[in-house]
Amino acid sequence: MVTIIAYFALAGFGWLALFQIALALGTPWGNMAWGGARRVLPPALRLGSLAVAVLAVFGVAVALQAGDIAQMGLPRDVLRPALGAFAILFSVSFVGNALSRSRVERRHGVPLTITLALSSALLFVLL
Repeated sequence: MVTIIAYFALAGFGWLALFQIALALGTPWGNMAWGGARRVLPPALRLGSLAVAVLAVFGVAVALQAGDIAQMGLPRDVLRPALGAFAILFSVSFVGNALSRSRVERRHGVPLTITLALSSALLFVLL
């Protein structure tokens, strides 16, 4: 069961990392993130996307190790706090995405943040 949940987390974190890297590189998908006001993000938001991508890559490592899929060299006592933080972060992010004025951002962000919040919370509880 834990491994299956970890694969859902991996899918979410993997997509989030790729999506944010694409935004940081200037892909015109900005209407799907950061409030949805711009197609191409300005430099400050591109840096923000890069920071989110780094966080998502860390999430991939946490999910791989928490699901016992691969050992990523993370100390065991880091996994539960990281998963708890991810569950809280993506629950808050869900609210922001759900309240976005951008329909495209809602359609993209709501399922993604639900996936990340729930999988992180379940892994937190089951670890």
